[in-house]
Amino acid sequence: MPALSPALSLLALLAAAPPSLRITASVDGHPSAGALAYARAGQRVVLRAELTPDVPSAAVDWFQLEPVRAAVDNTSPSFHFEPVGYQAAEIDRCRGARTCEATAEAQRFTSFSKVAGTGTLAFQARATLPDGRVVETPGAGAATPFGLPPATVRVAFRKDDTYLGYLTELFNTPYIFGSSAQGSRHQTDELVGADCADLAVYGMRRMGRRVDYTSSYGMDRVAPLRAVMRSAAEPLRYGDGAGQVRPGDVLHFPKSRHVAVLYEDREPLGVLDENDLMLHTCWAPATLQRMGDAAPACFSYPVRVLRVPPPRR
Repeated sequence: MPALSPALSLLALLAAAPPSLRITASVDGHPSAGALAYARAGQRVVLRAELTPDVPSAAVDWFQLEPVRAAVDNTSPSFHFEPVGYQAAEIDRCRGARTCEATAEAQRFTSFSKVAGTGTLAFQARATLPDGRVVETPGAGAATPFGLPPATVRVAFRKDDTYLGYLTELFNTPYIFGSSAQGSRHQTDELVGADCADLAVYGMRRMGRRVDYTSSYGMDRVAPLRAVMRSAAEPLRYGDGAGQVRPGDVLHFPKSRHVAVLYEDREPLGVLDENDLMLHTCWAPATLQRMGDAAPACFSYPVRVLRVPPPRR
C-alpha cells in the first residue's frame, strides 16, 4: 500500500482530532515561568501560539481580554464573587501571525490616568485550521465570577522594582469592593482587581513581604503611623524625618474609610497638599489622581500617613 503524501497525512491527522492550542510568553527572550508574566515597562514581551501537533498553514488571530465593568461589589447583600465580565478586542497588528508582541495599551478604561506602558492585560489566541475548524485558548466566555481561569495568559507591566512601581501593575484592572480569595488564589494577586486597601498591600507582597490582605482599618498592622494632616491649613512637609511624608507612603482617610498611596509631589513643592498625586482605586479602576479632585468618598480630612516598611532582603 503506497504511503500517504504529507498533505494527506496532515488531513488524516486533523480529521482524527483537532490540535490543542496554548500561548507561551517570553520576556526579553527569556521564557515566562507561568501564565502570569511580569515585565518592566519597555521590556519586550512576545506571545507565541503553539499548536500540538503543529499545523503550519493554520492562521492565528490575537485578542486582548479586557474587563467590562469598572467597579463591582462583592459584599452586598452578602459576600459573593460579583462577575467583572470580559470582552475580547482583536489585536489587528498581530492578525494571522504566530507571534504577537504584548503591550499594556488597553482599549477600555482609557479615561483614567496611569503610568505609560504599565498595567495588566490578558490575551487569547484563536487558530483557524485549513479545514475551517477553529481552536482557541480560554477567552472571555471562560471567565468565572472569580475572574479569568488560571491558564489564561496575562502580562503585568510595572514601572520599576519599587513599591510604587509594583502598584502600577494594577492599572487596567477594576475596583472590586471586598476583593477576596478563593482557595489559595486571591483576586488581587491574580490581577483581577482590587479594593483600596488590597491595592496598597499588593505592592508590599510583590516586594516579598509576608503581609495578609486587610481592610482600611487594618492598615496600621502592615504600615505604622507616621504623621497626621488634620486639615488643608496644616500641610505636612516632605522628607524622611519625624512627622514628614514621601512618595510611597500610604494615605489613610478614616472619615471616608479609604486608602491611597502618595505618588508624586506637585507644586507647591515640599508640602503634602491637595495638588499632589495619589495612586488608588475608589469605585473606579486603578488610577493616578490629584488628591483634591477625588470624590468625598475617596478623600477627606484628617489624612493619616503610614510608612511602608522596606522590602525584606
